Amino acid sequence: MSEHPTVTVGTRVSTILYNRGRGVVYAVHGTPRPETVRRLAGGNIATGGNASFDIVFACGGTSRMLPESILHGVQWTIFHDEPKADAEEIVQLLAHAEACRAEKQAQKERAQAAHAAEVERLRTDPEYALLEQGSDQSGLLAGKNIRRLLKAALPNHTFRVRKSSYGTVSISCVDPLDDASQKTVDDIRKRFRSGAYDLMTDSHLTHQSPWQEVFGGAEYVH
Repeated sequence: MSEHPTVTVGTRVSTILYNRGRGVVYAVHGTPRPETVRRLAGGNIATGGNASFDIVFACGGTSRMLPESILHGVQWTIFHDEPKADAEEIVQLLAHAEACRAEKQAQKERAQAAHAAEVERLRTDPEYALLEQGSDQSGLLAGKNIRRLLKAALPNHTFRVRKSSYGTVSISCVDPLDDASQKTVDDIRKRFRSGAYDLMTDSHLTHQSPWQEVFGGAEYVH
């Protein structure tokens, strides 16, 4: 086999990226020149190449126009020794990918519909008539509504609620709280907090819930 075998339609590959795993090249754009690919920085960076590739994965995902240099990088494996996928297998993989794409779109639309329905319910629910409505996410509106909820839920305690900076609200209590009262404060606080740490991606994420869309929110509520 050549030192630089050429990737063609049907070549089997895999990647460690995004949990995609095994896949098959189903289209090649341009003329591959694998002999021009060079790895730098201990193999972590690849340059060169002339073509790009469309890949369909067994998991149902796809990758379009992947540069040749990336395909020959450390995050990808090319299985030149395995039999290539035939046209029928590629058609089946693409049909599966389209079904997965359609289902993801349907899930997204269902989630959007559920979000909109919950927003409308909160706006008209008499239980929350004491709260001010608005889309403010700076923490100003959230602070106002947190004060009202705390006063209604724990009238025998004195709280200080302030917007310390944009997107940050702090809550403190003048007197000690028992466990039940502390849980009440935490439950109220969490309704307005839009920021959260994602262990899976090791990153801080922001998500606006229906509650925060109606009654305000803040990225941090301490």
